[in-house]
Amino acid sequence: MTLSERVKTARKQADLTQKELADRVGVSQTAIHKLESGRSVSSRRTVSIALTCGVDPIWLDTGRGEMSLIVSTPGMTQAELAKAATDGEIHRAPLFARLPLISWEDASQSCEEPAESFHPKAEAWIPVAPRSSDRTFALRVPDDSMKPEFQEGEVIIVDPTLPGKHNQFLIARMEGDSMATFKQLIVSGNRTYLKPLNSRYPLIDVQGEMRVCGVVVGKYKEY
Repeated sequence: MTLSERVKTARKQADLTQKELADRVGVSQTAIHKLESGRSVSSRRTVSIALTCGVDPIWLDTGRGEMSLIVSTPGMTQAELAKAATDGEIHRAPLFARLPLISWEDASQSCEEPAESFHPKAEAWIPVAPRSSDRTFALRVPDDSMKPEFQEGEVIIVDPTLPGKHNQFLIARMEGDSMATFKQLIVSGNRTYLKPLNSRYPLIDVQGEMRVCGVVVGKYKEY
């Protein structure tokens, strides 16, 4: 099956119209129509479309594996599977998404653009369990300023739709700087600071405007 056929099949299984699917995913109906007609051959929203329709994101994106996310006992017939699902004896498997690992240059640029129009180039894809928005991306920790919690080279997961609160780890860009930085946000009274966890680095007193590029919601480690 082609991507267009898989999208159409997933949508019909979920009993959604093109407009209903588009509204839930946050795209135009035209975008869904182009995917289903084959006029668009790829989309950054395949994970969102899959989760909305209740199908496996890997299957929707690549055609590999099974369409269904339902876990069943090997050897079950379709009738047995349907009855078990109706009786609540079958549970959905944990869902996994993939996030683009992007450059710090692109991450810094995200401070200038609305999250919905930010489309960075993916250097690689990081598999994670979704617990954040579909705009989320991954970055490599650029230095040792956030040790011991974050080691240089580790991959952090960043959600650009979150505003950032006191004590949260975030990616921020200071007024006049071309590059964003990874620090902990500290708010004390009417003062704002960006704090490195490594005592070898100085506390940054935010004097001018600071733009939050995203909040760190997790990290990914591969062995």
